[in-house]
Amino acid sequence: MEDQWRRETKPIDFEGGIFMPYSWTVGRVGSRFFIELRDNGRIMASACRKCKDIWVPPRMRCPVCFSEIDEDAWVEIGPEGTLRHYTVVRYDHKAQPIKPPFAYAIIDLDGATRGFTHLVYGTELEDLKSGTRLKPVFALDPQGNILDIEYFTPVGGQGG
Repeated sequence: MEDQWRRETKPIDFEGGIFMPYSWTVGRVGSRFFIELRDNGRIMASACRKCKDIWVPPRMRCPVCFSEIDEDAWVEIGPEGTLRHYTVVRYDHKAQPIKPPFAYAIIDLDGATRGFTHLVYGTELEDLKSGTRLKPVFALDPQGNILDIEYFTPVGGQGG
C-alpha cells in the first residue's frame, strides 16, 4: 500500500528560502591581519621565504610551494597600489557593501607580489584603466574586517 501511494502521488514543489546568519573564525593569521588593519591602519602581508611570493591577505602556508610561513615573515605593504584588472558593477544588490556604480578590482599593492581584491569607488569609473595608481580610503569606525578599507580610489583624484 505504501509503495502504491508513492507511485500515484505527484510531488509538490515549494520554492522558498531560509535566512541563516552565521559566523566563523578567521583563525590566527586572519585575526592578526584584521587587528593590524583595525587598530593600526596597516596592511600586512606574509612573505614566503622559499618562493619569495608576498601574499595579501597573509597566509599560514604558501599556496604555491606549501611552505609554512612564520609570523615573523610578515611585512607591511602598500597602502597604495596599481590597478591590474577590474569590472564595473552598475546594479544594486543587498549583498554589495556599497551602492553602485563601483568596481571590483585586483590591485597590486606596493610591496606585494600577488594581487589583492577590493572595491574601487569615488571616481569616474569610465576613466579607470589598468595601471591607475590607487590609494585606500579607511573606515572612520573600523570593525576588524575587510571593509575597514572602505574602498580604493585613484591617487590624485579622478582617473588617476
